[in-house]
Amino acid sequence: MEIVKVSARLDVKNDIRQFGFDVNFKSGLNIISGHNSSGKSTIISSIYYCLGMEQLLGGNRASVLDLSLQKKFEFSGRSYEVLQSTTELTIKNLDRKATLKRYIKSFDDESKNKIIITESGIKKSFYLHSQGDHERDEGFYKWLCEFIGIVLPKVEDIDNGIVKTIYLQNIFPCALIEQTKGWSDFFAQMPNFGIKDSKQKLVEFLLDLESLKNEFQYDVLKQKETKVKQEWVDRYSNIEKICNSNGLIIRGIDPDISSNTLRKIFSAKLRQAVSDDALSLDSYIEKLIEEKNVLVVESKNITSHELSSEVKKNVGRVRYELSQFNRQLGIINKEIANEKLKFISYKDSLQKINIEIQRIDSAIKLEDFYSLSENIENCPLCDNELALDQRLNIADSKIDLKESLVFLKSQRNLYESYFVKYNKLIEDFEGINEFISSKIADKKDELKYIMKDVNSVDHSLVRLNVYKTISIENDIKNHLKIKKDFEKIKSDLKCLLIELDEINDKKDELKISDKSDNIKINVFKEEMKRLLYKDYFYYTSNEVENITIKNKSPSRLLPVVEIKGDVQNVRLSSSASDFIRVQWAFYLTLLKISKNHPGFVVFDEPGQHAMNLESMISLLKYSSKINKQVIMCISKETRNDSDTKNYNRLLSSLDELYPCHLIDIDSNKNANKCISPLESIGLEQ
Repeated sequence: MEIVKVSARLDVKNDIRQFGFDVNFKSGLNIISGHNSSGKSTIISSIYYCLGMEQLLGGNRASVLDLSLQKKFEFSGRSYEVLQSTTELTIKNLDRKATLKRYIKSFDDESKNKIIITESGIKKSFYLHSQGDHERDEGFYKWLCEFIGIVLPKVEDIDNGIVKTIYLQNIFPCALIEQTKGWSDFFAQMPNFGIKDSKQKLVEFLLDLESLKNEFQYDVLKQKETKVKQEWVDRYSNIEKICNSNGLIIRGIDPDISSNTLRKIFSAKLRQAVSDDALSLDSYIEKLIEEKNVLVVESKNITSHELSSEVKKNVGRVRYELSQFNRQLGIINKEIANEKLKFISYKDSLQKINIEIQRIDSAIKLEDFYSLSENIENCPLCDNELALDQRLNIADSKIDLKESLVFLKSQRNLYESYFVKYNKLIEDFEGINEFISSKIADKKDELKYIMKDVNSVDHSLVRLNVYKTISIENDIKNHLKIKKDFEKIKSDLKCLLIELDEINDKKDELKISDKSDNIKINVFKEEMKRLLYKDYFYYTSNEVENITIKNKSPSRLLPVVEIKGDVQNVRLSSSASDFIRVQWAFYLTLLKISKNHPGFVVFDEPGQHAMNLESMISLLKYSSKINKQVIMCISKETRNDSDTKNYNRLLSSLDELYPCHLIDIDSNKNANKCISPLESIGLEQ
């Protein structure tokens, strides 16, 4: 990306003229030159502002801009009060060209969090400094990423959500270095945003290092590992709870997933907890079947006789209880079906509400209601057609969009609170369903055995055999179900153990991917060091060979001084001017070799700490030949003959071999600022 032009337009009180400035830039080296307080920083801050990067200047919105752009300024001895002001920035990248316009001060309190972009004759508004400005189609930073061709690193988390790891405001400190604090450290003005090691992540991103992707992938693997371990605990606890309530214990599986193997899980068994012989579950079931068979044989040897009145009562009682259970089961199944239909309906409604919330929220941020000022024929929630007398006209009824947003969010909260409770509700219903179903099965068995023995002579023995048989049958069914559940949980535990092994293998693979990164880091380091030798910027505080960039702490991926294994902070180990030289080399090397760089740099007063003339000349010459756009602000400092000679010599060093586009702020003849009546503007040569 390159900057083509930056402009400002000011409407003032008691004067029909429009004031402002137009500054044009070219590819390669551009020098904005002028006396102190001539307006160089006014121009540069306008670039920051139009790019939505005012946070890098340590302020918020228009507060970072000079008062001359938002309150008042002097021209030809007269003071002018600003009524309305805007600034525009024209940028290009490959075959695309766009103009970004942003209000500084407006008559109708136009939003300062809105940028109006004109590209290919099409004008569209985008918002910034608000939720969604990097993700939504209406977000300015999303548009700027696409324009530059930068794809911000993202990682899909285990719930299929997208996590943004670096924001554009973390990228641009490699391109925008301001005068006051910008030279105090590497990426000195980078906002934190709660991102761990944000400076290192920026270098990783610029150099396209695998470590950046690996770190995010490692975090995802850790999340997956935590989820797998929790699922293991849940499944183990589930079968353990069942075993405890049925007098069984688990043998062969450890509660801690890390202490298990596939072989241990395969051979794991359930056993009776309290028993002289501690039978396994299979042996216990076989024992119950044998007892049932004995009772069946005994029942067949009993002489039959007429059905007694007591048996008749039992038949009636059981049939009545069976009908009651069936009725209750029907009610529960109907409730489950209704809740599932309600869930589907609410989910669809929530999706429509979220779309409507996003649409209204974006409109509020853009203060652009054109897309909403039309008749609404369908309900935004259920999408059903409204009757003619129910249809809304946003423009006519002047509905407060903010109130609508509050209402929709309250509706969304209601739906979301229902979803939170839904799974527990269904689980409770299904638990009741299972309980009633087991009771129905028991009653059917009881009725079946009563009817089988209606001709028995020994009623007491018959009833006893019936109840014993029913009890054993239920016991067998219960333990067969436990066996089935245990086998299913064993299968799940095997899958979880395999998944954990795969996660650990992938974590190990990530640890051995530093080799390719070290090659890239070494190329970057050697190119940066080349600029520190005498032929270029001439760093002298330490031997240049002792300057290095390491792929480990401390100061990972940032220049350090290393002498006999002792790593020192390069800023503390260098003179003030030499530290500036290291920063020149660092930023320009990133610009030259980086894959994900914005494509230009702006150095505001790079000649910090009485930088010697030879180093400044080397900086300008190198910048003019780098085949990248470099914009510098340089003060004339012509307070005495020596300063004038140095300034003239600096500029005269740039001949045909070292082309430069000079922008002379003082040429507009306004001694204080670059702002002038538009007809008198001419800020370049």
